[in-house]
Amino acid sequence: MTVTRKLRDIMSPAPACLAPTETVLAAAQAMKERGVGTVLVLTDGQLSGLVTDRDITVRVLAENRDPQTTLIGEICSNEVAALGPDDNVDQAARLVRERVVRRIPVLQDGIPVGVVSIGDLTLEKDESAALSGAQAASPDSCLTTVSGDDQAFPPLARAGTTTARPPGMC
Repeated sequence: MTVTRKLRDIMSPAPACLAPTETVLAAAQAMKERGVGTVLVLTDGQLSGLVTDRDITVRVLAENRDPQTTLIGEICSNEVAALGPDDNVDQAARLVRERVVRRIPVLQDGIPVGVVSIGDLTLEKDESAALSGAQAASPDSCLTTVSGDDQAFPPLARAGTTTARPPGMC
């Protein structure tokens, strides 16, 4: 039996929300503090837009606009597709493909309760594959102990020493 997962199961809860009169700097700081790439824009408590880290890069920094004076209401995406927490993951994946978006706000009775990202959907689709290589990774994963018969490294690498692999070989 296949269990249909709901967005509430995979969404990032308690999204960052700001008024359109807040500055881009305030949005960037909220993103940094929460470790997210999206701020939902609310007008009178209702979702009116969405601003992403990419919006800030392309619509502010690349255009040499001042993040301290530019308002997020001036740069946010206004046509935002949203779903509910009880909608299923397949609906979100379909919406991502159809609307070519990376993040979908999750609303309950018109109030933002979460955000589902394309990364959340990817992990949900194949969670075991996404996590399969992560369990044994160490901070020194790009270091290799050289054995006496290892011909992949230059002659300066001595047997029994630890050598960083060449770029691109990690």
